[in-house]
Amino acid sequence: MITTNHTLIVLTDSFPYGLKETFLENEVPFLAEAFDVVHLFPLHGEGSFRPQASNVVVHSPFLSFNPKNQKRLFMAGLFNRSPLGFALKEWIAKSVYKHPLQWRVWAAALLVFRASVANQKRMAELRALLSEHTVVYSYWGDKLALLIPELKIEHESFKSVVRFHRTDLYEAFKGGYIPFRSILLPKVDHAVFISNDGKRYLETKYRSLIRHSHLFRLGVADHGVNPANAAQIFHLVSCSYMVPVKRIPLLMDALKLLHLPVRWTHIGSGPLYQSILKNAASLPDYIQTEWLGEKSNSEVLAYYAATPVDLFINVSESEGVPVSIMEALSFGIPVMATNAGGTGEIVDEQVGALLPVDISLSDLAKAIRQFMEQPDKTTLRLNARKRWQERCDAESNFRAFATFLLTV
Repeated sequence: MITTNHTLIVLTDSFPYGLKETFLENEVPFLAEAFDVVHLFPLHGEGSFRPQASNVVVHSPFLSFNPKNQKRLFMAGLFNRSPLGFALKEWIAKSVYKHPLQWRVWAAALLVFRASVANQKRMAELRALLSEHTVVYSYWGDKLALLIPELKIEHESFKSVVRFHRTDLYEAFKGGYIPFRSILLPKVDHAVFISNDGKRYLETKYRSLIRHSHLFRLGVADHGVNPANAAQIFHLVSCSYMVPVKRIPLLMDALKLLHLPVRWTHIGSGPLYQSILKNAASLPDYIQTEWLGEKSNSEVLAYYAATPVDLFINVSESEGVPVSIMEALSFGIPVMATNAGGTGEIVDEQVGALLPVDISLSDLAKAIRQFMEQPDKTTLRLNARKRWQERCDAESNFRAFATFLLTV
């Protein structure tokens, strides 16, 4: 007999506050449609509030501050009576103390966990919702996911699901170490991955600890087709947070080698914003630049719906499966991207070009030039739209995932 769950608890980073986790914004409506009630528990929350369906209950954040505030996190995470022994055992058993970077990663994870558990009111709200018909779904494989083993101590009957993406999955991002895997994974009933690459990675490293693993891709909704470019100048768009891993300077330097007129639009901001804008002043006159800064998801989609784009490009050295690429494909925009993480599962020569992660500057410029000189870009645009329909359609992907959560 198949039992049906009726209460879903979603542990988030900051959603529905601020502009982050826009990909989760696409998923929650399908979860709300499937479950009687959905409870959102964010770790922290700053900025504007995104309204939710009537059966979505948004609880106050565990932390009243952003955990990036190290001083406040230290104070909140250290001076309380939350569990500590399990962390000290790992600190010794895995020789974390020998590696300064791993020590910092360990300390940050521990402080977030202890500060969250110390919020007795929020923990009481969470525990009161647990039953055999409750699913606790952590959208990330770190931070609040670590509450699951703590909750299982008193309430074994609820089902637990954790989705893994990129920085919460691949240990190279954290100095070769993500804390407390051996504590978390055995308590996770179902580990969910957004790419086959990520699924294979964790299964290989922790095969004996993973109970059940599944591939459920992310997806984006249909917002129409990008209009064809009637202008003579080629329009290139990139969309990413401005951090070193995205390698925006690499793209900038490659454009200098084209010696062809290009309009380059970048959507996104970040720590490197000012330095990138400063370096952009050295671009030749035939490279037109447009820096749109940070935009909400709805603003990005509106831009694609109204502004002709010839090519979307992503030259990141590391990815999960970029939602930004899925959005471009949904509009029928061809995509050129490096083969990082699970990107190769949705990008290939049929929809644009898949590039080596270690591509040289000259080869990147050559690839862009070859794309610009292709006589038939209509087929690529049709193929891009078809690829979204087959692999990245939110309607089918999130509905299938919601059905899975109902019956785990």
